[in-house]
Amino acid sequence: MARKLQMTWQASTRRWFKKYQGKIYAVSCRQLGTEPSKDASLAAANAWWEAKQTEIDTAPPTEEDLKANAIRVWMMVQDWKVLDEESRERLVDSLVGEGQYQRIKAQADAMVAEATQATPSERTVKAQVDSWQTLLRGVCESGQISEGRYDAYCRNVTVFVNWIGEQTAIDTIDEAKLESFFNHLSLQVGSGKYAPTYAHTLLMTAKQFISRLAELKLIPLPGNIRSRRFRFNHSAPAKIETFSIEEIQTILKTAGELSERTKLYLLLCLNCGMYQNDLAELRNDEVNWKAATITRLRSKTRERNGQVVTYKLWPETFKLLKKFRATGELALTNEEGNPLVRYWLDDGKLKRYDCVHAAWTRVAAKMGLTKMRLGLKHLRKTSSTVLGQHPQFKYYAAYFLADSPKGMDQRHYVKPSEEEFFSALTWLESRLLGA
Repeated sequence: MARKLQMTWQASTRRWFKKYQGKIYAVSCRQLGTEPSKDASLAAANAWWEAKQTEIDTAPPTEEDLKANAIRVWMMVQDWKVLDEESRERLVDSLVGEGQYQRIKAQADAMVAEATQATPSERTVKAQVDSWQTLLRGVCESGQISEGRYDAYCRNVTVFVNWIGEQTAIDTIDEAKLESFFNHLSLQVGSGKYAPTYAHTLLMTAKQFISRLAELKLIPLPGNIRSRRFRFNHSAPAKIETFSIEEIQTILKTAGELSERTKLYLLLCLNCGMYQNDLAELRNDEVNWKAATITRLRSKTRERNGQVVTYKLWPETFKLLKKFRATGELALTNEEGNPLVRYWLDDGKLKRYDCVHAAWTRVAAKMGLTKMRLGLKHLRKTSSTVLGQHPQFKYYAAYFLADSPKGMDQRHYVKPSEEEFFSALTWLESRLLGA
């Protein structure tokens, strides 16, 4: 007579499985202490399941079970309000036995009180977000992250807070809630409200917040927090937009008509691939005032071991840099002697000014535009793209950008020719400026 199977055998994994009360239970032959075959482990699997089922059936209710029961009782009590006390007692006694009404009523009152009590203020989403932001502010003030990064964290986590609700208990944050937030972001991307890159950033920020709650042992870490399903196609290659040669020459001509200082900013962006922060943080000791070169790490890649690149300055760039050279550590400052760009926190709020971007806005206004077709950062992209079009100098397009090395060859083996790179920059000058 064939033995009855209490569980289901899966030959590919040599395991037994059983679904019971909505959950899947599994046990391997190694755990059972038998040979890895169905026949050899069948009796042990049956015995294991009988013991496991008894354990499950006799286990005290979990907190989730109690909350679910409280909700069901609450709904039942609401229905009973149409009955008088005597009718309710008679109904309960008829269902569960004589004299049980008072006991069940007391239990129901206790569970309803527990289920409906207010969430402690320290366990609300708002309280924990405020605590996280206090931590980030300290990290920022100690110089470990920038003021801009701190501000971005605060803005991005606000989207999650607005979605879930400030007064929501952090205990509600689980696998289902995280999946719901991902679905919400997906809908925003689908409707065109959010870009995939922005949605990715919002999701990563929410995950960081949730991970911190788990690190503090305030909630269990959701099992799907590292799920590969929660992703957006934010890394798809986008079309590289650049200025035309004619636009570059018009912009530089207009900048020169406004002020030589403004023209210097734009020339450094084109000549050395700089952004505003690079201009603002350029130090006097990074400029070789005899050889007319700049040797430095990009501000953005200092913490990621970026490439140190030496740029040969174009004659006009070097002439204007010497003219507006500042005294002290910084090579360039504004007319008042202050840094060109500054970010700082004032009572936890980000404050900033950017003289370079302000000058860029004035150039657009001088050209009769509300704003430029492309942003200031596209000057750097234009130079790199133009280099990439040269049959020989195209190999220096990535080197010009001074991004963090990506491959083993860039990190350890291939050292570009400085002489040839200088020739590439000279050719770039003639291409862009028409010199």
